[in-house]
Amino acid sequence: MSQVAARYDAVAILLHWLIAATIVACFALGWWMHEGVERAGLDRQLVAAFQLHKSLGLSILGLSLLRLLWRLGHAPPPLLPMPVWERRAARVIHWGFYVLMLGIPLSGWFYVSTQWRGAEPLNIPTLWFGQFEVPHLFGLHRADPESRQQLSAWGLSTHAWLAWSGAALLLLHVAAALKHQWLDRDGTLRRMLPGPARTAGKEPMAPRRRLAAIWLGSLAGLGAGLALVWNLWLSSVFAPAGEGGVGSLPGSEWTVLPGSEIAFAGEHAGEPFRGRFTRWGAGLQFDPEAPEAARIWAEIETASARDGNRLHEETLPQAEWFDVKRYPLARYQSESVSAFGSGQFAVRGTLRIKDRNLAVGPLIVSVQEGRLSLSGDLIISRREANLGLSSDPDAEYVSDLIAVEVRLQARPSGG
Repeated sequence: MSQVAARYDAVAILLHWLIAATIVACFALGWWMHEGVERAGLDRQLVAAFQLHKSLGLSILGLSLLRLLWRLGHAPPPLLPMPVWERRAARVIHWGFYVLMLGIPLSGWFYVSTQWRGAEPLNIPTLWFGQFEVPHLFGLHRADPESRQQLSAWGLSTHAWLAWSGAALLLLHVAAALKHQWLDRDGTLRRMLPGPARTAGKEPMAPRRRLAAIWLGSLAGLGAGLALVWNLWLSSVFAPAGEGGVGSLPGSEWTVLPGSEIAFAGEHAGEPFRGRFTRWGAGLQFDPEAPEAARIWAEIETASARDGNRLHEETLPQAEWFDVKRYPLARYQSESVSAFGSGQFAVRGTLRIKDRNLAVGPLIVSVQEGRLSLSGDLIISRREANLGLSSDPDAEYVSDLIAVEVRLQARPSGG
């Protein structure tokens, strides 16, 4: 008399297939990254793929910890009758998977925490699907350069070795499952599939339509999960910039009007970006009849830089970029005003970013019908401003020249 073969519970089945799908996606993405880094013109895709790969890896770590905790509290069904060597092999593979499902993402996390690649430092935060920043392990990014380089090499080689070991173990696991399904026909595979329990012992092969339905359902579920992850990632990485505060500084004779903007633009990994500062103020003392006495100044909160890309927005406040903890404001001060054309004036001044004074200009001022317009496109060199020189000194990823666009409208104060 045949006995009913116990199945894994629903939580174990769900976690098993979710982890399996994420592992396959993460390994495929990692393989593509390994090949793509040697090809030109893929910088933008590689930056995005690297963030997605890290997010998937951390998801595997979290799901694996959850699966292990569930396993410790919920005993799996007993193994079906099989030779002793198969039982031992099954246990070794089973626990080997736990070791690798924890070790692979941890080694990857260790590697990225060093913020080092090859012979160069990095400054790339880890954003879990763009939702929040994941801290670096053990403060490795603050170690001395020699230690970071050595630890980075060790972490990367360990991560690669564990990943290939995991791939080999996965193939062995799949081969064993297919053996039990197609040769032994003992129902082992069905215990990890959704559906009613099956009787132990020999059972006929599933009809083709039933088998096709199982695989189509699995693919549909995987596709839906990937679509959800993709939508979550895209919606967070390319979220619109939030509104901020724009106004007039004390002493200004003109009031800055809504719609005024200080924006910036450049390229990252060959892809154009454009953003703006959402919190800033300007002071304007300007009389068209006495332009030589004009004074224009501005204060910009550098922490308010927004371009809709979470990776950029998490990086820009850091020490090698704007260093907002030490230098929360960038300041502009006019130095000279000269008339040209009809009712237009050229303003040249100094922009102070961190501890650097940069001569910039011109900005164009015009006053018509009681409205003041201040506009111009300034070009800032990252090298001269000391922005991002530790991780990208040769402007391989972020363009050296950054355009700053000023579009300001004002009316007389009290008018």
